[in-house]
Amino acid sequence: GRPRPRVDTVRYPVGRNGGRYDRVTEVPELMVTLPGTKAEREILLVAHIDTRVRDVMDSTTFAPGADDNGSGLACLLEAVRILSGIPLEQTVRCLFVSGEEQGLDGSRHFADLAKQEGWPVVAVFNNDMIGNVRASGTELREDRKVRVFSESRSGEDSDSRQLARYVKEAAARYVPDQEVVLNYRSDRYRRGGDHLPFLQNGFTAVRVCEYCEDYERTHQDVRTEDGIAYGDLADYVDFPYLVRNIRVNIAAAASLAMAPGKPERVLLANAMELDNNTVITWEPVADPDVSYQVLCRETSDAEWLPALPTGDSGIVPAGAPLRFSCPLSKDNYYFAVRAIAPGGCPGLPAVAR
Repeated sequence: GRPRPRVDTVRYPVGRNGGRYDRVTEVPELMVTLPGTKAEREILLVAHIDTRVRDVMDSTTFAPGADDNGSGLACLLEAVRILSGIPLEQTVRCLFVSGEEQGLDGSRHFADLAKQEGWPVVAVFNNDMIGNVRASGTELREDRKVRVFSESRSGEDSDSRQLARYVKEAAARYVPDQEVVLNYRSDRYRRGGDHLPFLQNGFTAVRVCEYCEDYERTHQDVRTEDGIAYGDLADYVDFPYLVRNIRVNIAAAASLAMAPGKPERVLLANAMELDNNTVITWEPVADPDVSYQVLCRETSDAEWLPALPTGDSGIVPAGAPLRFSCPLSKDNYYFAVRAIAPGGCPGLPAVAR
C-alpha cells in the first residue's frame, strides 16, 4: 500500500555564540515526511513557526504572528492534509522550522542536514507571509497577485528561476484566479527568508510571499499609537487570499511530485555551425513512457512560451528519437527540454547549452 506519513521532531542547540539569544538552549523543529511510491526525488515545503515583536530579544511579550508566519504554517498544514491523501510518486517533506527571526537558524540546520545526508532535493518552497493584502504607507491593496522570489544577480536560467517559472505555470493551470509574479531577487530589501540557507547549500529554492506588505503588522508590539493599530493579529489576514496562495503551493508541489526528472545533457547540437535552424538533443530520463517537450523563449522574455512561434507544440512522443529540429535561430532564443509524465504532469525544464 501507500507509504504512511512520518512525523519527526528535530532539535538543535542555539545561543552558544550569543547573537539573538540570551541563553544556551535547544530548539525543536518538526518534519512531516510524505513518502513517495518511487521516492527518487524530494520536494520541501518550508515555513517558520517562531514570531517576534519590535525588540528581537524580547521573548515574553505577546507576539501573535498571524501573517508572519501563521499564514505559512497554515499552508504547510493544509499541504499535509491534502497531499497525504494522494499517492505521490516523489517524496514531499514539510519542514516547520524554528529560529527564522533569530537568523534563519532552523532552516540552516535543515539545509546542512540535507546536504550532509544527501537528500535528493529538487525544489524548496519557502512560504513566509502569504496572507496580507494591504501595503502600509501607500494603501495599495492587492489580493490577486503573489510573489515568487528566485535568486538575485543570477543567470536567467538558473535552477531556481526554472522552479519559479514552474510555480507560475502550475498556478495558471490549476489556480487561474491567482497571478504568480516572478521576482528576480532572492528576497526583499533588508529581509531574508528560510530559502536562503538552502540556496547557499546549492539547492533549488524559492520564496512565496504576499504582493503587498504591511509594516504596521510585522515585528510590531500589539498596541494602538496615534490612532494606528499595530500588531500581527489574525483580524488583518485576508483568508480568501491566503487560501488561493495555499492552492498555488499545493498545485505546484503535487504536480512536481508526479512529474519525471530533468533530461540530462540537453545540447544545442549545431551550436558550432552557422545555421538559422536549431537542433537539440538530450539523454532520456529513467521512465521510458514519458514524452518530451522542447520549449523556447526570446532572450528578453521571462517565461517559456506554451508553444513554439512556428506553431509546433514541441512535443516529442515517447519512443521517438531524442532529437528536435526547428527553423528558429539559436541566436534569438533560449531553448529547453522537459519530460512529461504519461498522466500529463510536466517536469522541470533543462536548458540547452
